[in-house]
Amino acid sequence: MTLFTPLMACSLAIGAAATGWAATPKAAPAAAPAVAACFVEAKAGDATKAIVSGEGFDKAKGKVFLDQTDGAGGGTATVGDDGKFTSGDVPAGKYKAFQNSGASANCLGGQEAQDAINQKLITAERQRGAKEGFTDGKALAQAGTCDAEPKLNNNQNFHGLVPNAAGKKEAKDAHDQAYSSAFNAALKRYCTD
Repeated sequence: MTLFTPLMACSLAIGAAATGWAATPKAAPAAAPAVAACFVEAKAGDATKAIVSGEGFDKAKGKVFLDQTDGAGGGTATVGDDGKFTSGDVPAGKYKAFQNSGASANCLGGQEAQDAINQKLITAERQRGAKEGFTDGKALAQAGTCDAEPKLNNNQNFHGLVPNAAGKKEAKDAHDQAYSSAFNAALKRYCTD
């Protein structure tokens, strides 16, 4: 027995250390870069001109080149710190935006662009509503107010091209539904008997 006691203690210590090593958390993966996207918008008052805007490009890779895919037009644009760009006037048409050794995107125009812009707002508002609703519900629940009703804050944030009226309404509905759902989930989670 005296002989085995030190061996047992040693194996328990090694087992605990091995378990600790296995439980060591790994570094979180880096956030994925934004997907490159761009839009062609007709210039107000001049149907022969357009403005191209985009996002998800890398400022460090330099200018964005605009290649007109249905004509001989083109241009360049400077990328901001946020990865977005807006061109000057370019000939109206279809475009592809790209950087040397970098991001590339076929630019959307017309109804296709409007649908993409609307969907982007709807998704952003749904995410914002869920986050705000859960945060507000959790704060009230932890303060002991378990019979609270959701109070919607619907300040929509518009960037770049503006969604149309139908897109704005759908985004508002998505926000309100996500907010209420997350608010009630927080109350349910934090208000325990």
